[in-house]
Amino acid sequence: MTLLCQSCGAPNSEGREHCIRCGTKLLIVSGPAEEGPDSAEEMFFEAQEELEEHLLERITALEEGIRQLSSAIAATAERTAQIEHNLTVTHAGVEVLGDLLENRSVLSRAEINDGWEKFIGQELLNRDLSRRFRERSGRILSHAEHTGRATTRFRRQLRALELALLGRQNELAQDLLAELAHLAPDNDELWSFIGEAAFETGDLHTAHVAFRRVLELRGPHFDTLIYLGTILSDLGEWEEAEKALQQAAEMAPGSFLPRFTLGALEVVRGRHQNARRHLREALEIEELPQVWHLLGVCDLQLKHPGRAIKALRRAVELAPNFEDALYQLGIAYIRRGWNRLALETFEHVLRLDPQRLQYQETVRMVSLEPPSGLAKEAATRVRQAEAALEQGRPEAALGLFESAIVLAPDEPGLRATAALLASSLGEPRRALRHAHLVLSRPPADSPYVTAAVVAVLESLRHASRELVARRLARRFYREGPDTLSRALAAYELALVEAELGSDLEEARTLALDALEITPRELRHYPLAALGEIALKRGRFREAVTYLEQAADASPTPSLLRQLAVARLAAGDTEGAEEALEAADSQPRRGLDEELLAHVYRLGSLLAGGGRTQRTARSRTSGG
Repeated sequence: MTLLCQSCGAPNSEGREHCIRCGTKLLIVSGPAEEGPDSAEEMFFEAQEELEEHLLERITALEEGIRQLSSAIAATAERTAQIEHNLTVTHAGVEVLGDLLENRSVLSRAEINDGWEKFIGQELLNRDLSRRFRERSGRILSHAEHTGRATTRFRRQLRALELALLGRQNELAQDLLAELAHLAPDNDELWSFIGEAAFETGDLHTAHVAFRRVLELRGPHFDTLIYLGTILSDLGEWEEAEKALQQAAEMAPGSFLPRFTLGALEVVRGRHQNARRHLREALEIEELPQVWHLLGVCDLQLKHPGRAIKALRRAVELAPNFEDALYQLGIAYIRRGWNRLALETFEHVLRLDPQRLQYQETVRMVSLEPPSGLAKEAATRVRQAEAALEQGRPEAALGLFESAIVLAPDEPGLRATAALLASSLGEPRRALRHAHLVLSRPPADSPYVTAAVVAVLESLRHASRELVARRLARRFYREGPDTLSRALAAYELALVEAELGSDLEEARTLALDALEITPRELRHYPLAALGEIALKRGRFREAVTYLEQAADASPTPSLLRQLAVARLAAGDTEGAEEALEAADSQPRRGLDEELLAHVYRLGSLLAGGGRTQRTARSRTSGG
């Protein structure tokens, strides 16, 4: 028997399964065992012809497949081009609509962008929840059937839940989930979905209850323990969170997630040495930029900037636009005294998110000559003042800061801190004295100038000196040394005009200007001002819209009470009651207090770096 290769045509000896030349599975051609040379040659040519015909058929089929694939690619490219065209037309329409709304003072560009981002986020969340429910609904129903709880009402509500998720009816979906849980209290698949949905929407207490119920029904379960540990950590129940995560780690010793989550938990608790151990174990399983970032944060807190730089550089290598890692890398450079590299890094992260106050002010801080550090006695007073603040004794803290200023009169950070603290305590004279000295001394582009501007205007407004506050706010708004000062001056001026009630339209215009240029961390203040102005103009639904956005970012008591009034005026009695109840549980916080925390962060940015900066001042190249 002659065995011919169907691919290359080489003859092979009897008994082989693959070609001796190319390794292809052989084509078997049967024939007489013994033939003459002519017969063997004829048989060989016949087999060769058959092989060629077979190859030709395969080539033809491949050509047809390639032709069809080319047609499909061309059709896809055409559809992609059409989609791109439609998106371009839609984007142009949205831009024109945005310009019209802005030019007619209906909505500002910042409001449009914020609303767009919020809607997109909610839309993506709804789609994700709908997808998760479709994956779970079969198992939920199967469990209900197995336990005898798949009643007609249960099936009807399960179907209604699917439609509510598809229709983005979030409140109805929550009501349906609660009713389904009542109808099938032992359905662990249902409770698991309830927990995941609550976790994704930020309702941690509901998620906590749901995942506890899952553990009661299922016993120890890896994914549930991870969820529960994360939720308990966010709720501040650290011991319970650690137990849940440790149990998950024991169930899956080679799993990355419990190690990483334990490391993140220890970072939050301030136990950085323990955190390093968990994060190192996580890196042995999987290398992710988030792990390197947290490892770098731990090393910074443990005063090992060299190790922190290596970890954070690796995080940035894996994720070049990882903002938090870049920011921490800049701080690590400062700790080493590599100020040029630090400035370049901070400027890079500012380009990624130019609306972040933290990034803007850090770039300004590092652009200036680094401070030489406080004298020992002044530093001691500052530490005592900080401890007094942490203990809830702001009056004592103000006295300690002022005594530190006597010992270090040329430190603008101390004076800015004292000015804001005095303003928040209702001490306008002391606030104005310290703020005046910050504003009257160079450098004019110091990040502490904004703090002084806010301290002046807040003090005057709280002291009911609106006319003086209006005059100074107009000057700062027109001649402020930087964008942030002008933005906050516009906000303060809008509040003064609203309180005087002389020109609410101008107040609204000023608040819109402030909203447009205020960094995102402080944008809730001009939003609150717009809500207050709309309330005074009798535009209650507009006021509700602005105040709800502001309250989402910073739910202060005064803001929530204004929201309650606006909701009540708009006919939402239940919503007004909810806002009033929430107002009683929130601490007071104003712009002066929020900027006080910001100034404190700026002051601590260079903490611990004085020695390295003085010794490495000549090495600003970072080499």
